[in-house]
Amino acid sequence: MRAFGFIVLALVLGVGPASAWEEYTYPDQEVAIQFPATPTSAKSTYKSIYAKSLSSMVYSAELDHVIYRLTVVDLAGDVERASSYLNEAGYELMRKGEVIFTDFPRVYQDEKSIYGVTLTVDRKDGSRVLSTLYYHKGRLYMAEAVLPAGGDKATITPSRFVQTIRFPPDSFK
Repeated sequence: MRAFGFIVLALVLGVGPASAWEEYTYPDQEVAIQFPATPTSAKSTYKSIYAKSLSSMVYSAELDHVIYRLTVVDLAGDVERASSYLNEAGYELMRKGEVIFTDFPRVYQDEKSIYGVTLTVDRKDGSRVLSTLYYHKGRLYMAEAVLPAGGDKATITPSRFVQTIRFPPDSFK
């Protein structure tokens, strides 16, 4: 019986950090994502070779020295260059270090599918960045988890962040 109690206690304590994750919805940005702590928000500008100061919103939180950040860039109706903005953002990430992982994730199924690109980059300063980039409805979405130099690069928590992004049509339930 004592062993059973120990197992139950271990399971309850093990669930603690995972249960702290909460989804935050941003209907005005048409996006939702899970953060491990309450994020802050700030208006910003995004620089591109195509446009010098695009309006953007940055949502960020930090937990255990890992920075979780979602940047939403309003491409000001420049849909003709949407793939170029997406590729430029990926290119800028690649230039900062060594790409150790690439994937092409999908949110939703069938005709509702929204495709993106995931990059994991070991930066020259020793930090690691896990990023997932999407273009959807006139916006560039960049979800990034930045692990510090010397941090535990085997942790799976940052992967959870970049994989939880979602967009309408599921109405922000």
